[in-house]
Amino acid sequence: MRTLVHLRHGERGPGGVHLTPRGAQLAAQLGRRLQRFDRVITSPKPRAVETAEAMGYAVDAELPELGGLPAPIDRWVDREDPRSFADYVALVDRLEEVKAHAQVLAGRWRDEAERVPEGGRLLLVSHGGIIELGAVGALGALTSAWGPTLGLLDGVELDRDRSGWCRGAVVRSER
Repeated sequence: MRTLVHLRHGERGPGGVHLTPRGAQLAAQLGRRLQRFDRVITSPKPRAVETAEAMGYAVDAELPELGGLPAPIDRWVDREDPRSFADYVALVDRLEEVKAHAQVLAGRWRDEAERVPEGGRLLLVSHGGIIELGAVGALGALTSAWGPTLGLLDGVELDRDRSGWCRGAVVRSER
């Protein structure tokens, strides 16, 4: 079994690319509550890297695909304005293009999870929309009951065994 924890970055200033001092402080508090990770991967955007570092983790790699959704997918997400995991499930069920991208994200998460040892833990830090779509790609309709979309420092935790993704849950930070 391997565990993937995928969190949304911390608070940034309006229009800013860097964490605010408060954002860094809240990320540090969250980092003290989490278990160790064998590998840490972030989006290349400064707020994601800074979140992992504020949590007390060295970043092992940055993945460009964690930095944003492709333009056609981003347009669908903006247009549909999903407010819950159930909305993301409906979007994936309705639009083949969005479904394909959700599966690409889940596949990338699988590949990265396989890079940690058996019993290991992987931390990803990226952005809203990417996390919800990837979770739906990995677990499908099981995510429908997970409630509203992710706030800052919220995320998902997924377990993977030899047969695939086998368990998942939303992780809500205690801001």
